[in-house]
Amino acid sequence: MNSQVDSTVDSTQPNAVEKARLFVGKAWFWVPIAPFVILDLWSKAAVFAFLQERYSHLPAGAREYPIVESPFGFSFVAWRNRGTIWGLGKDFNFGLIILRFATMALLLWFAAKTPRRSKLQQLVLGLIMAGAIGNLYDNLFEHDRAVRDFLKFFWPNPGGEDAIFPAFNVADSCICVGAITLAILLWREDARES
Repeated sequence: MNSQVDSTVDSTQPNAVEKARLFVGKAWFWVPIAPFVILDLWSKAAVFAFLQERYSHLPAGAREYPIVESPFGFSFVAWRNRGTIWGLGKDFNFGLIILRFATMALLLWFAAKTPRRSKLQQLVLGLIMAGAIGNLYDNLFEHDRAVRDFLKFFWPNPGGEDAIFPAFNVADSCICVGAITLAILLWREDARES
């Protein structure tokens, strides 16, 4: 009778071994993280060093190296962003750091709950995690806690000044591509179920 009670308790409450297996079969989640974090940090350092060497006589925010000229332009810049997109929330930097940590915890939870067969969803979650780590690194280790943005696109604006897309980096690209793809995957899954 004691063996029956023990087996009932074991089957209703996950033990440490079962909890540790949450990420078994989830290799696709881990695959993009290290390569994209390395690419993000390397590209930020390389472009900022290049612009510092070439335009040392200018303040960092004014350094710009055109890659493609108008009508549709693309430049390297050395912009530091203490906020989110378009610099929103720059006075809330510490709160954004906490929010980024919470987002990473949520991504880990979501990845653990993602079925093993959903490899694309695992990959997309890993891509978002890589972007979060890359930007959080800047928040934690840059002297002003600002994220380094260096990719600037612009296009002609009939109203006057060129329309400028906010400057971004590899980490931002990972987050945007990952979030859009994840939304599509979840929408398709929801449509299939309904």
